Amino acid sequence: MDIIVKYKVDKPFTDKNTKEKVKIGDTIEINVERMKELNKHNVGKAIDVIVNDNVESDKNEHETTGEKTGEEKYSKEQLEVMTVNDLKDLAENLKIELTKAKKDEIIAEILEKQN
Repeated sequence: MDIIVKYKVDKPFTDKNTKEKVKIGDTIEINVERMKELNKHNVGKAIDVIVNDNVESDKNEHETTGEKTGEEKYSKEQLEVMTVNDLKDLAENLKIELTKAKKDEIIAEILEKQN
């Protein structure tokens, strides 16, 4: 399973991999590791998470977690790599009303309410 993050840029930079200039306001799609790197430099913020499943990994994932195909659920590991702001944005997108403020409590709420 590939996790791609839509990331809104708040500070211009030159992408270290493509050498392209990225401007303020641009939205880029990056992996979680690259998001962590950019977050260290306060370059922007995640605005959405995209999970790409291929057929074989999708089948295996659902067999081990008991999820039904077609219902996207986030694992604890996927949520733990996100910032508190990213988690709050995700909860809003999933229409989950949060009642907690600490990261581990927010993760617990999201996990509970998506079941």
